[in-house]
Amino acid sequence: MPRIRSIYSLLLPWAIIVMMIPGCIPRSAFNEEYVSGRVQERSGYKINSLPGESYSLPTGVVIEDGITMDEAIMLSLWNNPRFKADLSALGFARADLIDAGMLPNPVFSFLFPLGPKQMEFTLSYYAGVLWQRPSRVSAAKLNVEKIAENLVSNGLVTIRDVMINYAELEKLAEQAGILKEASEISNEFAFIAASRREAGDISELEETAFQLDASQAKEAYLNAVKLKELQKTLLLTNIGLITENSELYITPEPLPAVNISEFDTLVKRALAFRPDIRAAEIEVEMAGKKLGWEQSKILNLTAMLDANAQGSQGFEMGPGVALELPIFNTNQGGRSRARTGMILAADNYIMIQQQVTGEVRDAWYTYIASKETYQMISEHIIPAAEVAAVSGESVFNSGEISYLEYLNFRSQLLNAKLRLSAARKELWRSLAKLYYAVGGKLNLQ
Repeated sequence: MPRIRSIYSLLLPWAIIVMMIPGCIPRSAFNEEYVSGRVQERSGYKINSLPGESYSLPTGVVIEDGITMDEAIMLSLWNNPRFKADLSALGFARADLIDAGMLPNPVFSFLFPLGPKQMEFTLSYYAGVLWQRPSRVSAAKLNVEKIAENLVSNGLVTIRDVMINYAELEKLAEQAGILKEASEISNEFAFIAASRREAGDISELEETAFQLDASQAKEAYLNAVKLKELQKTLLLTNIGLITENSELYITPEPLPAVNISEFDTLVKRALAFRPDIRAAEIEVEMAGKKLGWEQSKILNLTAMLDANAQGSQGFEMGPGVALELPIFNTNQGGRSRARTGMILAADNYIMIQQQVTGEVRDAWYTYIASKETYQMISEHIIPAAEVAAVSGESVFNSGEISYLEYLNFRSQLLNAKLRLSAARKELWRSLAKLYYAVGGKLNLQ
């Protein structure tokens, strides 16, 4: 009995280690709900963090009566297949975290007592994991956090792309209507030119110029319709409706009033709030943890328990260790890679800071210029063209100008509307890029 108690006392620590394995699984708070909360905090929109749903509508979204830009963004974060695929990266990262926290299984070796050979067994356990595990787990936790921050950044990219996509579709739909009217006016020009040629007022060559203008106007209209359909397909894909519904109706989106801060203020906000900068910071921390992990690998120790069936005093059992002497191999390669990784992570962090500053500068100047262009066209050119068109109709009705001259006034108004449509789209595009550049929506009035 004393001998059996001695065996149990030696086996007890190993049994405790084995029982601890399930409880040693580390957890991370950086999951899909965290990503959804961060995206909503920065943009006001939620993402669909439930796995396995191929298509569904967020609360409050009705697509039968047309969708607004806000609804398009909500649908994209809810159903965009690319973004949902990106979310799966969190599952892989959490699996890596589980692997990092798992303790290795003990190794049991048994020699059978055949012939003159006595029974012998050895129980060994790699003890190096006890001091390597903290650095390995810390690096894995930071990796989960980094991926979560990158997914937040991907969410902001999705919002930016849908805003641009929606504004482009709105522009093309509006321009298709304008170009259709312009094509009709060009046809009227061509009809008048044909009548004047028959009357001998103009030559056949002059009539040909009007016919060519009419053909080009119709081509421009047909091209706008084609581009509108292509843009509609892209938006349907981005919002996850490409396989659900081929029809899509959009409603004109009013431009928001935005308080634009000074450039330096926007840069400070971007450097503080951009999730990709936070991800780069985490990458530097991860590199430090990996260096500590590689340094801990220098000492490799295996704890052993050896037993013989027969010895000078009967059944014998005793502990032992196997120590790898760090004489030739001190994990020089692993440590060198880890140090290089730290340098690379630091350089990448500086590069991303500079990139973010450049993006803010580009978006800020583009928004200012786009806003000035839009205001000039909407406040000066459009009113002047409308007044000219109304005046032209009035003097035409009084017989002071010809119908051809009146059509010129109408064409000028349509050209001004085309310019306004393009300027409006560029303003939305620059605003979308500015939102993304600073890490979320600006203050809206």
